[in-house]
Amino acid sequence: MASYADPSTSATYDQPYFDSMRRGYLESAAALSREPRPIPVQKVAGLDPYSMRARELAGGLGGFTPYLQQGSQMAQQGFGTQQQGRAALGGAQGMYGQGANMMGQAAGMYAPGAAQQFYNPYEDQVVQSTIEQMNQQNAQQGQGDRARAVSSGAFGGSRGRLMEQEREKSFGRGLTQAVGGIRQQGYNQAQQAAQAAGQGLGTLGSQFGQLGQGITSMAGQYNQLGQGMGQMGSNMANMGMTGQKGLMNQIGAFDKFGQQGRGIQNEMFGAQFDAANKMAQEPWQRMTQWKNMMSGMAPPQATTTYGTQGGGGVFDLMKMFGMMG
Repeated sequence: MASYADPSTSATYDQPYFDSMRRGYLESAAALSREPRPIPVQKVAGLDPYSMRARELAGGLGGFTPYLQQGSQMAQQGFGTQQQGRAALGGAQGMYGQGANMMGQAAGMYAPGAAQQFYNPYEDQVVQSTIEQMNQQNAQQGQGDRARAVSSGAFGGSRGRLMEQEREKSFGRGLTQAVGGIRQQGYNQAQQAAQAAGQGLGTLGSQFGQLGQGITSMAGQYNQLGQGMGQMGSNMANMGMTGQKGLMNQIGAFDKFGQQGRGIQNEMFGAQFDAANKMAQEPWQRMTQWKNMMSGMAPPQATTTYGTQGGGGVFDLMKMFGMMG
C-alpha cells in the first residue's frame, strides 16, 4: 500500500504453484500430528529349550549325594576296622609276651635247684619220725641183746662188745639207707613235679604264642578289610563325584547352547525393534525431507513496486495534518 511518507511501495508474492505446495505440506503436517505415533516395545527372549533342559538336569545334582555319603561312611567304617586290627595286634603282642614269659619259666624248671620249691614240706617230719622209730627199735634190740648175753653169761665180754659194735654199725647203715631213701624219693618227686610244671608252662606258653599268632593273623585281616572298605568308599565317592562332574558338564553344555539360542533370538528382537522405530519415525522424516527439498528448490519471488500519486509528497503531508482544505 502506498504511504504518504514513502515515495513508492513494493509487494512480494510467491509463485502460485509453490504456495499450493506449501499449503499441502502444512495440511499434511497437521494431519500427521493428529495421528497417534506407534511406540515399539523391545522384546526380550525367554529361556531357550536347551536352557530349560539345563535347569531340569540341575535338579539331578542331588542324586549323587548318597554316593558321597555312602563313600564317607564306608571310609569311616574302614578306619574303624583298622583301629580294631591295631587293638588286636596289641593284644597279640601281649599274648606273645605272656607266652615268652611262660617259656622262660618252663626253662627255669629244668635248672638246678628248681625242684626245691616242689619238696614235700612234711618230708622232714617223716625223716624225723623214721629216725625216732629206728632209734627205738635199735634201743629195744640192744636191750634184747644184752639180756641174752646176761642169760648166756657173755655180758661184758669181748663177744658181747663185738655184737654191740656190729649192731650199731648195722643200725647206722640202716638209718642212712632209710633217711637216704626218703630224701631220694622226695627229690625224685620234686624233680618230676618241676619237670611236669615246666612241661605244662612250656605247653601253655606255646599255646599263648599260637594264640598270639592267630590274633596277629586276625589283626592283619582286619587291616586288609579296613583298607578294602576304605578303598571301596573312596571308589564310591569318586563315582559320585565323576557322575556329578559329568552331569555338571552336560548342564554347562546345554546352558551354553541355550545362551547362544537366546542371544540369536535377542538379536532378532533387536532388529525388529529397530525396524519398528524406523517405521514410526518414517512419516516425520519424510515430511522433514519434503520441507528441506521445498526450501532448497523455492522459485524466485515476484515483486511489484507502486509509485507515488499526483499531489503527493509535501502536499500530501500538509493535507494529512489539516493544513490544507
